[in-house]
Amino acid sequence: MNATKRNRVGAIIFFEEKIISMYREFESRVFYTFPGGGMEENETEEECICREVFEEFGIMVKPIKKVYVYENARSVEHFYICEWISGEFGTGAGEEFEANRNKGIYKPVFIEISKISALPLMPPEVTSAFIEDYEKNGQDLRNNIKTIKSRD
Repeated sequence: MNATKRNRVGAIIFFEEKIISMYREFESRVFYTFPGGGMEENETEEECICREVFEEFGIMVKPIKKVYVYENARSVEHFYICEWISGEFGTGAGEEFEANRNKGIYKPVFIEISKISALPLMPPEVTSAFIEDYEKNGQDLRNNIKTIKSRD
């Protein structure tokens, strides 16, 4: 792995027949993202997921298993299926919600799994793998880690 690339994490959190996502509006773009963010120094992937999801959504999660490693020109992102343990959805107080941050709109939402293919859920390569795996294996997704390269 290139040492200059940023390590990031992403969480796949199921709730009934939905997943948790962040709705975004930024620079005239509208899109959705998986929960997650950049790893801090000396932080494990699992610690980062727990911190990021709590900051963004106000819920505690338990990482269950890694399912994807996504690499693009800037970063390597590790995606885990996570179990929602406790907390009230939508009570996150991370930097995303600070006034005057000027990074657009952030809104925690639930997305129906059956509608994901029609939405701009980023990154699209991970979304495609998720849809394919979900159709084959349900919420278990897969039993091995799939490496996904960005198309850009």
